[in-house]
Amino acid sequence: MNALSTMLLIADTFVALCDEMPLKKVSISDIIERTGKNRKTFYYHFENKECLITWIFRYDLGQELKKRFPESALVYEENSNDSISRFPYYILQKSGVRSLDHSEFFECFGNVLETKRRFYTQALVDNSPYSLRNYLYNLYLPALRTDIDTILSNRYLPNENIQFLAEFYTCAFLYYYIRKCDQPTVEHLTGQAGPFANIIHSSLEMQIKEAQLRRNL
Repeated sequence: MNALSTMLLIADTFVALCDEMPLKKVSISDIIERTGKNRKTFYYHFENKECLITWIFRYDLGQELKKRFPESALVYEENSNDSISRFPYYILQKSGVRSLDHSEFFECFGNVLETKRRFYTQALVDNSPYSLRNYLYNLYLPALRTDIDTILSNRYLPNENIQFLAEFYTCAFLYYYIRKCDQPTVEHLTGQAGPFANIIHSSLEMQIKEAQLRRNL
């Protein structure tokens, strides 16, 4: 088996085990026993369970984004040599000089969580320093900052204001999905968005426009 096939075997086995028992109770020994691989093989590819969870999400999201968007729209991590840097994690899709329409990205994000709903619900409950929840925050915070720079398009906004907007909207978008994942009565995570599917970026654009107007008064 090549490296990717081995990683997918380990990942699929872990997800299957999480359907049988709580994620926290699944051990690396359980994964090794089910896959028929040895411990050395597991640690060659993944440092620990947290890294495995992160890799599963990045792989799932990367495949979904590649199916939906042209390569020119995909965003990858820069200056990273780890095994997940080959997978896109975001998009850049302009709808004007200073406007972004990332509604399809948020739909993809929700679809990924839906495909392994039980697994991701358990993974996102954890709030430890190396949890998936905190990984996603650290991943998307700079992405939202870049989006704000795109919307500003050389207009001035104090750095502390940019940081506030980036933190606020990153938290809003992630917490929405974390909450929806953990609500069994919600079948489709993005099903209620409707005409507000691009609310993060349309709201960012509106707030920045209003700030510029107030500054020019």
